Amino acid sequence: MGVTKRMTSLQKIQALTEKYGSVRECMCGDVSVPTKITIQEEFEDVELVIHNFPVFQCLECDEITFSPKDHVEYYKKAVKHYEATKKTEFDCNLSQ
Repeated sequence: MGVTKRMTSLQKIQALTEKYGSVRECMCGDVSVPTKITIQEEFEDVELVIHNFPVFQCLECDEITFSPKDHVEYYKKAVKHYEATKKTEFDCNLSQ
């Protein structure tokens, strides 16, 4: 039974990797897949809205994890965008 379950999990991971390009293991033991969300960050009393922020979301418990490096990078880009345009909304997809 344990071998069958392990094979099923491996097959699930392989299928999800083919579909999403990469997956991660969640703390709950299931699989997290890449997705994009909208986050809000403060900058000098201004609420910046960052669209299409890349994260991984667990298929079982919906836990969201993200790279601190990505967070800092996109926050800096959103601040530069705001300083240049005074627009409080920033789209990560358009900054690449």
